[in-house]
Amino acid sequence: MAMVKHMNRALSTFQPFTSNSDSGEPELKIALVALPYEEGPQRIMPLGLQNISAYIKKNIKQKKSIKIFDYSNLESSNTEQLEDLISWKPDLIGISIYSSHVCAAIHWGHTIQQSLPASFIFCGGPHISLAAEDFLIRSHPTFKLAIQGEGEHPTRILIEHFNTLPSLKNSIDYDNWAEQIPNTVWINSKGKIKHSLDKKLQLPASEWENPLMEYHSERLQNLYFTDRRDKKKRTAIALTSSRGCPLSCSFCAIVAADKEGPKWRAVEAETLVAWIGEALNSYDFQHIYIMDANFFVKKERVLAFSRALHKLRGGTLTWSSSSTVGYLLKIRHELPTLVLQGLRLVEMGIEAGSQSQLDYMNKRVSVQNNIDAIKALQKNNIDIGLDFIMFYHDQKKQEIIDNLIFLVSAGVTEHESFDHYFNIMMLYPGTPVRHNLENSIGEKLSLEKLPFSRDFIDNYDVKKIYSTFIDDFAKPWLGKLEAAISSNLRVLSQSKSKSLKAQLSLMNIYLRHMPFIVLWELSHAKKHAPIEVIVPQFSNYTHLIESLLHRKDEATIARKIVEIGTTGVGGRSGELISKIS
Repeated sequence: MAMVKHMNRALSTFQPFTSNSDSGEPELKIALVALPYEEGPQRIMPLGLQNISAYIKKNIKQKKSIKIFDYSNLESSNTEQLEDLISWKPDLIGISIYSSHVCAAIHWGHTIQQSLPASFIFCGGPHISLAAEDFLIRSHPTFKLAIQGEGEHPTRILIEHFNTLPSLKNSIDYDNWAEQIPNTVWINSKGKIKHSLDKKLQLPASEWENPLMEYHSERLQNLYFTDRRDKKKRTAIALTSSRGCPLSCSFCAIVAADKEGPKWRAVEAETLVAWIGEALNSYDFQHIYIMDANFFVKKERVLAFSRALHKLRGGTLTWSSSSTVGYLLKIRHELPTLVLQGLRLVEMGIEAGSQSQLDYMNKRVSVQNNIDAIKALQKNNIDIGLDFIMFYHDQKKQEIIDNLIFLVSAGVTEHESFDHYFNIMMLYPGTPVRHNLENSIGEKLSLEKLPFSRDFIDNYDVKKIYSTFIDDFAKPWLGKLEAAISSNLRVLSQSKSKSLKAQLSLMNIYLRHMPFIVLWELSHAKKHAPIEVIVPQFSNYTHLIESLLHRKDEATIARKIVEIGTTGVGGRSGELISKIS
């Protein structure tokens, strides 16, 4: 999990790092690159690259300059934005690869290589940990080396040995050189796939460096957090303080990519607070996004962190992070204290409201546990990030109905985001759900792009419900629905009329229930028919939306609806979520 849906960002004004070394040795330029995610612009920080950059700067003495180039918020077609990277002419270029953008990564890598033929391009990231050989074969000869697992130590060894790099055409010498770099895969000049011998894939937490000091690199994004409790817009900073997850959810790409060694490890609470304190000396921020997959694993660590953080800056800092249900429930009685000490939002890995679906996902919780966790956050007025998978390929119709009943029971039918209505389980490489599907269909799924999950929905009723919900509601109407709600909110913020405010507030509640009502009716239909027939209120909703978008004071009439995908973190995704351009 990660709080990508709740992070707001703008272009960074921080200045890039440059080496101050006066030694006579030539400066080695290292670029770490985050590419577009091939699913539309995403609010995802290059946290892994920040960790690597911090480690390299602290642990390599040779003269160097290292920059992070963050292109993740661009469309995959925006390769012209590479000009700043190309003009810098780095010696080494490390690119992080995700399963959602394999084709785009190969295209961007090729574009970089054409402009910088002398640069050594290597890769790492979640997809490489799962499918390094396949990626190298597809991208050959652009990417010269692939690093599996955590990248700090192998990247350090690569940099330290770079000045002894032999000709790539000399297989024996190059193989011997690459063998020195742990956890790497490459294709030599004879076309053979080779592996280095050292398979230690995890760096001990005691050796992690402070990633918060990497906000002075190229193209990183400034963040802010909207604090509803204090009615403030806070400047923010983001980092990870732990890696992995102690759970084994059957759909989760995080678990699949991090399968070697201990499942979960973290820096101590005092180290985390020291990192934040160090960053406060350089940057102005009031909120900390802790982007761990599961921050609440150790109760005492969370409590110690919160106490210590509250002592910084006179208790004015706030924070947010993520949890799964079981760990949240173990700390529920301390939530009032955590709120007083700055906790504002928890991204909850709820995932389902159907017990059979939870069991399928290996969540090891009950539906009532999920309800209790949400109620605990609501009771303490803590904002909730709702990670939820409404659909999956092995689903039965009753599970959709159970999911909807859960949303009512948990009191989240008016949740700010609509994502949970449309999310479908993604089939990431290395996950049990993907292995089981491949076994059932008798073939391996391509690693070039993530499978289109809807193509594998087995149940006829679920397939019809999903197709109608996405194609006849989400694609043509979701963007307009969001625009209509936003239009009302703009009028509400400007109006002084109590009656108008009451009317528009009630109207927005009515509009927010539209996805629920549509999906509920589709799930209870006796036979398949046009959406207007199955959902009696559909015409009322669409007429209201159109009237709001066409009123005289609204400038959204000519806005174009653009359909884009949204990539989920871990194993969920909204296949097509319309947005206003």
